[in-house]
This record gives sequence, structure tokens and C-alpha cells, in this order.
Amino acid sequence: MPEAVETANGVHVAAARSAPRINRLYSGEEAPLNLSTAWRVLVKAWPFISEHRRLVILKCSLILIAVAFYLAGPWPLKIIIDNVIDGRPLTGWPAAILVPIVGTSRAELLVAVTVFMAFTLIVIGSSGDSPLALSTSVGGQGLDQAGATTDDANTGNSNWNGLFGYLETAVTIRLTQNINQSVRTAVYRRFLAAPLTLYGDQKIGDAVFRAMNDSATIGELLYNGIIRPISSMVVFLCTFFILKEQFRSEPLIPIVAGLTLPIAAVGAGLFGRLFRDQTQRMRERGSAVMSAFEERIAQVQLIKAFGQEAREASQIDTASRQSYSATLWMFALIALSVLVLAPPIALMAVYVIYHLLLEVIHGRITLGDVVLLGSYLGLLVAPMAYIGSTWASLQGAVSGLRRVQSVLEALGDDIESSPAASSADRISRIELSNIELGYGDETIVSGASLTMRAGEITAIAGASGAGKTTLVYAIPGFISPRTGAISVDGLTGKIAPSELRRRTGFVFQQEMLFSASIADNIRYGRPDASFDEVKNAAASAGAAEFIERMPGGYNTMLGRRGARLSVGQKQRIAIARALMCDPDILILDEPTASLDPAREASLMATLRELARDRIVILVAHRATTLAACDRTYFLAHGTVAAEGTHDELLGSCPAYSSYLYGA
Repeated sequence: MPEAVETANGVHVAAARSAPRINRLYSGEEAPLNLSTAWRVLVKAWPFISEHRRLVILKCSLILIAVAFYLAGPWPLKIIIDNVIDGRPLTGWPAAILVPIVGTSRAELLVAVTVFMAFTLIVIGSSGDSPLALSTSVGGQGLDQAGATTDDANTGNSNWNGLFGYLETAVTIRLTQNINQSVRTAVYRRFLAAPLTLYGDQKIGDAVFRAMNDSATIGELLYNGIIRPISSMVVFLCTFFILKEQFRSEPLIPIVAGLTLPIAAVGAGLFGRLFRDQTQRMRERGSAVMSAFEERIAQVQLIKAFGQEAREASQIDTASRQSYSATLWMFALIALSVLVLAPPIALMAVYVIYHLLLEVIHGRITLGDVVLLGSYLGLLVAPMAYIGSTWASLQGAVSGLRRVQSVLEALGDDIESSPAASSADRISRIELSNIELGYGDETIVSGASLTMRAGEITAIAGASGAGKTTLVYAIPGFISPRTGAISVDGLTGKIAPSELRRRTGFVFQQEMLFSASIADNIRYGRPDASFDEVKNAAASAGAAEFIERMPGGYNTMLGRRGARLSVGQKQRIAIARALMCDPDILILDEPTASLDPAREASLMATLRELARDRIVILVAHRATTLAACDRTYFLAHGTVAAEGTHDELLGSCPAYSSYLYGA
């Protein structure tokens, strides 16, 4: 948690240790997924489901309604065999329901049963076939983890394909998408809130995989871990009650069904750990494939420049094959579990059928009873198998949700939750007092003290790797100082990073633009800005001239990261974007590095005008840029080695002169 530091003038800033590097970020995933860890993962995921409890209750209610049709389903065939064809009199609850309606007429009984079956066919359809018209499955997704989870975020189906089935499918789709959206959004927000230093090592493909694919496993937890066990238990108890009331002389079926539970539970114990570890490998390999694709597409220009297309394609092929291989091994484990568990359950089912047929031969039950009892055997065995295998079926969800929770719990948050102080006055002074900055165990800057004032341009200079960018990242709170303090004049009370960022315009060294129009890129910080305001910001940044020469003007669509523009043009659009927010603090990281002398002079004149009522900070290397600044801080050996004007430093600091002009 960030620690509040109070400065001498009473202004507070958040100061905390920098976030650890990525090689430590997900270190918890290296530990084996034991039983207690898996259980904690599942418990922590529950709030995402409880958030949508109304839809969960509706889904469960529909399932409970469907249970009635499950239980009534075998009876029409029994009635046709025993009471219509064989002419046996109706007994039990069928007689209590049907005799008052049709009497003892076999023909009228056949009509009544046929009407009931036609009605249920329209409303319920046939069991076991999903209503494809509402299915969102794309099919053919491949044998890697990314493809296997593509449909998980949008799954929706029912065991019935009549009108009821379509209703249940629609509810299921909405429920699945809602809970997945909750997890996906939480992961995405956590990545956005994480310290900027995270993205020095975080693979973007891995982040995308966690947000898009791992998040979808929340549906497995809901359906395999909650809804299916509950509905299975309801089906078992209702079926057991019917058998107890209608077939007291046949206790073998409940006994056999009950034996299915320990068999499935033993199988879950034997294979659960293997499933969990293998699904973890599947997700790691799937994430590696996505990361490899993302990085190589981003660097396609470099790959082509060095003629490495064949080598990079081979590496992608290897990563993809490893992902497929992990999935195939999972299929092999599933097949092995079936080979181990299916024979004893099948043998018990065969013995029950043999026993029932013997009962028919001896005249103790009818052929219709065999059909009915055989169906109820399935309604008893399947729920017991489901309940017994619940733990094994959750292992995929456990591995995916642990990767999600690694993001939610391990990533830091560089935005304070407490409200920030606000003021209509511009910030006029920023002081960094004896601060230390670094990444993980590595210290980049220590013992640094700087003062930046409105009305002047402040430069930060130093050799590559001296910590210039790290230092300016600390001002808006991208990096929190380990020690020392950052104080801000003009504002009283606690200054949170969110408030500083609202008042800061940042132009990065490697500028990022979106694949959108030039106007939309400029107004990114103020989406509601008018077109005239966009033009004024572009003019202030010296970008209006080249923008208006483009065929689409301000509506020109930029390619990926502004690929259609030169480096200098991208820099000026970035400056216009920063100016659009009318910031109190304007920070530019090497803004003149790609400019010719004339453009540099024009930009510095613009910055001089802007600095009249705001703080302007430049990270710079060029002597001409430094000469145009009012004050320069020279970094060397991880600290501020000297400060003064450009001319003063040339006369008093040999290291500064050597840095600019050589020995």
C-alpha cells in the first residue's frame, strides 16, 4: 500500500516502493496447485458470480422446472407398452391422473398420451440436443487453449430444444456473458491501474490472454461447480423418491446408483491433480503463443529488414505445436480416466438390466417397468457421476482463475483511492526532495533534489541510462519514490497521482498514437473538445501546417501507431494532444531529438510561449535545446551532479561539457 509522506510545507504525496519486476509478479503461479490453493481460488471467484445472483436464480429455476419433465419423460412409453398394448389396468399416480379423464378406454388413453407427447415435443423438444439456433459456438476452434476457450465466454445451451430450451439458452447466454464481462473488465482495469513500470517487461500477449481467455473460466466454475452439482442432487433425490413410492420391491437400482458416487469421487481424486497441472500447462503454452504472435507482428518491420521471416515463422510454429501438444495430452488424460472409471459403472448397469429382465421372466414386473426403471437408472447414475466428478471437472477453471487472480492481487495500483485536493489555481512550483527511484531491487536515481517553476523551461540532461525518464515519470506518479518526497505549491492537502496527472501533459519519448483520425488523437484527453479547439492546439504545437496539407486534413485516419507519419510529425501531434488539456505541467521527453534545426527552433519558441504560465520540463540531449532552457539539471552516477544554466554548467562542470562535446 502507498505510504503518505508529509513535506515541510504540509503538502502530502503518495510515496511507496516501486512495483516488483514482472519476473516476480506471477511467481505464485510457479507453486503447485494443491488442494487448499485450488479451494481458495474458487472461493475468491465467488463474488463475480454473486454479483449476478438474479440471473443465477433464474437459471436454477428453469433447471428445476426441467426436472419435472425429466422425471415424467419415461412414463408415456411405459403406459403405451403396459396399458395400451398389453391392456393392463392403470395403477398408482398415473391412474389417479388419467382415469378421471379417459376412463378405462385404451384408445382414449392412447390419444391422451399422444397429445401429452406432442405438447411436450413443442414446448420441451427432445432431451440431450442443444438448440443450435441460439448457440454461439463457432466450432472448429483448434486444439490449443486459446481456441478451446473462445466459446466459453459466450456459451449458452439447454438440455432441451423446444421453446423451453430456447428460453433457457437465452438466459444462459446472458448469464455467461455477464459474469465473464465482470471478470474481464476487472482484469483490464487492473492492468490499466498498474504502475507504468510493469509494462517494461510484461508481455502484451500474455496480458491479452489473461483478460480474454483465462477470464472465461468463471463460467466453468458456475456451471460445473455450482449449478450442475445442485441440479444433479435434486434429480437424484426426486428420482429416489419416485422409486421408493412406486417400486419398493426394487432396491437394487438406488444401491447401484449410490455406488457410482464413490467410484466417480475416487476417479476425481486420482486424476484431479493431473488435470489441474495439465490445464495449467495448456494455459501457459496458449499464452506463450499469443505473446509470440503479438511481439512479432509488432516488430514485422525489423523482421523484414533483417530477412528473418523464415526463422520467426519457425519459432511461431514451434510455440503453436507445443500448445497443441499440451491440449492433446489433456485429451489423453481424459481418455485414460474414462478407461479406468467407465468399466465398473458399465458392469453395474449391465447387471441391473439383467436383473430387471429376470424379474420380467418371473412375472414380478412388466416390460414397461423395465423401460421405466432403466430410464430412472440413468437419472440416478448420471447425477452421482456428475457429483463425484465435480472436483475433477473444476481443475480447468482453477488453473485459469488462478492466473486471473494473480493479476487482481499481485499487480499494484498507482492511483490512490482517497479523493484528491483540487484548486482553480495553476501549479506554480514542484520540488523533488532527496528522492530515490528504482525498479525492484535496482536503484536508478538516489538523493536527487530538483525544483521546477512556472515561467521557465527546466531541462534534465544526462547520458543514456542516467535516469532522466525515470525522474520525470515520478512527477505525475508513474513511479512512486522509495524515499524522499514530492511537494506541490499552489495546492493544499493531499495530492494524489490522479490529480497530478489531470494537471500534467506528457509527451513521451516514443510517442503512441491510435489507429484513429488525427483529430481524435489530438482530442484524446478531452473527447468533447470542439474542432476549433483541436485546430488551435495543433497550431500551438506547430502541427497545423502539415495536417492541413494531408488529403483528409484533420480527418485523416492514421495507421497502427501513426505509421503514416514521420517521427517529427507524430511528435507534434503528441504535443498538440498534451496542450489540448491545458496542463499546468508540460513534460516532454526528448521532443527535439528527431527535428531539424529550424523545426527545433520553432518548437522551442512555442514552448517558451507556453512556459509563461505553466511549468515546462524537457528531457534533452542536444546542446542547442539545453541552451534555450532556463535551468538544466545534469544527472550522473544516479543523482543530480550539477544544476544551472547551459553556459554555467559548461564553465563549472567538466562532466557536462564532456557529455555534450566529448573529451
